[in-house]
Amino acid sequence: MAVIELTICRLCSRSRPDIWQTLSRLHTAYPGALCIVELDCMAACDDVPAVMLEYDYFPRVTPQQLIEIVESRLHTVTRSPE
Repeated sequence: MAVIELTICRLCSRSRPDIWQTLSRLHTAYPGALCIVELDCMAACDDVPAVMLEYDYFPRVTPQQLIEIVESRLHTVTRSPE
């Protein structure tokens, strides 16, 4: 199974319980497929909560958007070629 990397600011994610809970649920739902990297700072304070999925930046995400972004990327990465 392919692994995608999701990067988030440690301080921002921990200060938003709804985002932290969503990250925890996603990590549990997709074991081995989602690698969550917490940085000390992403320099994205104006866009909290912001995440990076691989090299794509997503500012001001809601928990539902985070789920949709991750699931969409996982679906794209794991889809077999036609």
